[in-house]
Amino acid sequence: MSRANGQANGQAGPGPVLRLTDLHITYRTGVHAVRGVTFSLAPGKCLGLVGESGCGKSTLALAVLGLLPPKTTVGGSILVGETDVACAPRRAVRALRGTVVGFVAQDPMRSFDPLMCVASSVEEAWRAKRIRPEPGTAARVLERLGITDPQRRGRQLPHQWSGGMLQRAAIAAASAHHPRLIVADEPTTAIDADRAESILAAIRATGTTVLLVSHDLNLIGRYSDDVAIMYAGKIVEHGPARRVLARPRHPYTAALLAAAPRPGHGLPAALPGDPPRLDRPIQGCSFAPRCGFAVSRCTEAEPELHDDAACCRLAEIELTPLARPAGPGVRRAGGAST
Repeated sequence: MSRANGQANGQAGPGPVLRLTDLHITYRTGVHAVRGVTFSLAPGKCLGLVGESGCGKSTLALAVLGLLPPKTTVGGSILVGETDVACAPRRAVRALRGTVVGFVAQDPMRSFDPLMCVASSVEEAWRAKRIRPEPGTAARVLERLGITDPQRRGRQLPHQWSGGMLQRAAIAAASAHHPRLIVADEPTTAIDADRAESILAAIRATGTTVLLVSHDLNLIGRYSDDVAIMYAGKIVEHGPARRVLARPRHPYTAALLAAAPRPGHGLPAALPGDPPRLDRPIQGCSFAPRCGFAVSRCTEAEPELHDDAACCRLAEIELTPLARPAGPGVRRAGGAST
């Protein structure tokens, strides 16, 4: 990837494990997938990154891992420890993977070689770093992640394991070198709902810092310390998970909560309209065309984060977790659409 700005050797010191500053990511197609994202992640904490498909959350996760496609332009900085992944040499970024940053992908079935036994795949975490694992290493780490009879099960092929068991094996590989950060990109998407809890519990049990990308607000609320809500490539709300999900301050956060199945709260309410195209300039608030609280000034300037939310009407509207947008279209005071 090419570099628009930033320093080659940022210093994080004893502070955050991950620190993003004014991060912009533009693909060669012109899609501005991440637009000015800034946040930090303290040691041992879990940040849940939430948003609709196409909002930029997976792009951000790939950027932290240094896995963006060629000819992608990156502006700002991505400090992982003392390394700025956005502009560091490829060799330096490659050295971070596995030892400093672990990765748990969406689909565990696609993470394992179908012709290689599970134990051998897990041991790749050592061989990739030119380390010969001691006999029984895979069995020991699998047992720590709750796999019973790990010696026998480790000799089986991936298709003989359930999705939940394979995801545990993926977590074992991702945490093999005790990395400072684990990036988990939708780790429960291909897992049955009754297994999803145990997968996230296993990730948190590693004790490391976690960037958790997910669309499941219920799981985010239970396993994340903080939550960042992404819309159209920007963070529109950021704060403690319990506060954000109980008392949302941005209309988009409230709309996501209203659209999520919640026992005892009736049927979910669909969010009308579609996200904006990110290959075109955005005028004003990117959520305004879908927001029932928008007024004409919302289209004039894009709001920045203030008091944990990016909304120009922050002091004027009161939201609940079940707030429902009145419908697409910017509304003037008095209800007239523009």
